[in-house]
Amino acid sequence: MSLGLKSFTYSNTSSIRIVVDDALTDVLEENCLSTFVNEENKGISLNSNYFIALTKNITIKKRIEHSVFCDFPLFKIHFSLKGSYVYMPTTSVYAPVEIPQGYCNLFYAPVLSGAEIFTKGETKTLEVYFTKNTLEKLIGKATQTNIDGLHTKLNIDHFFSYFKKSKRIPLKLRNQINEIINCTYVGDLKHNYIQSRLAILIVDFLMDKIKPVVESKKLPEADYLAIVKVEEYCRLNLKSKLTIIGLSQIAGFNTTKLKSDFKKVYKTTIFKHITQLRMDKARQLIQEEGMSIAEVSYEVGYSNPQHFTAAFKKTIGYLPSKLIK
Repeated sequence: MSLGLKSFTYSNTSSIRIVVDDALTDVLEENCLSTFVNEENKGISLNSNYFIALTKNITIKKRIEHSVFCDFPLFKIHFSLKGSYVYMPTTSVYAPVEIPQGYCNLFYAPVLSGAEIFTKGETKTLEVYFTKNTLEKLIGKATQTNIDGLHTKLNIDHFFSYFKKSKRIPLKLRNQINEIINCTYVGDLKHNYIQSRLAILIVDFLMDKIKPVVESKKLPEADYLAIVKVEEYCRLNLKSKLTIIGLSQIAGFNTTKLKSDFKKVYKTTIFKHITQLRMDKARQLIQEEGMSIAEVSYEVGYSNPQHFTAAFKKTIGYLPSKLIK
């Protein structure tokens, strides 16, 4: 079973406590919460100025339901990258927040008390918890801005979801999520990077309420998700040989439709996009890992360093050797 859980806490101050029962670990048959839960009290600490970000990349054997509780006002943005999620408030007067695969939503609770439900099968998420104080630092107080009546709702101080019906994850946010989940930094640099990317993600999430991403609406949902799946596969397999035929099999439709739909979503051809991903990865490996040109060319799918150098120059505008210190 694939398992990945991370938490990022930027202070030792325990301002928020999210309590999780043992049902999740029992179903998964391993202590998957141990990476972010304090074993003494089964809680997560969050300073009121920052975020906790959790990622799940797991295979669930059967539908699971576990309780969550927090006695402090709390926001949560949930991105269902794979699998479906439901938050069920304990108080029946409030409607459940349902977030299917490929969708996202934000909800606020003066007191978080309810159950989280995950469906059987592959589950991949990014879940971001933060406070009112954090939100005000990001978007200002009510006198400065009131995005879609957000501050007005907060003044009433009751449970609400930002979208009445969860929205499809825009392409822009998907790319930001990938950068967060696939971050290769370590230590304080990683903490600072994640913190800054989460701030941008939250602001862009709120602003997308006003300016929805148009390209995500040009395709049927199933086709859009298939293209996103192909792009994610390319991003994670840059070292491999990527062919239109192979990628069309991943998408589940023919090569002509793949090329057409990919261009609708990403505004470029599939091979130009792959080349850009490879060059961006190569630049990262040279600058951050100190790899040689020969090593980098192999890591991003080129058997010939000269071909890689030519592609890098054409795509980025200068020779990769300029990055070597």
